[in-house]
Amino acid sequence: MKVYNSGDFVDNPAQQSTLHSMAPPKNKQEVRLQELILDAKRRNIHVRTEKLLREGGYRARSGSCRVNGQDVILIDRDTRISDQIEFLASELAELASDEEQTGDTPLTGSEA
Repeated sequence: MKVYNSGDFVDNPAQQSTLHSMAPPKNKQEVRLQELILDAKRRNIHVRTEKLLREGGYRARSGSCRVNGQDVILIDRDTRISDQIEFLASELAELASDEEQTGDTPLTGSEA
């Protein structure tokens, strides 16, 4: 996990939403992905699905980081939904394992 402390990091206004503004799921996989996103939000982990830009010389992929004390998970929206589910479930499990080992919980915005 990378840690960023830059004050230049801001949320994408197009991605800012509440729990109630998610589009209704179309199939079981979308339901599962939304359940995982809601689980992350309950744990104060910000999940963003974005088109990760790819240019010559590197391949962007989903990942997690910590920005100004806030855990953030970025999911490449162009990957298959099954891969998004697998990645997010894995990241949440890893964060839960880290919390158990250190006794820490994710920071909320007021603690950052």
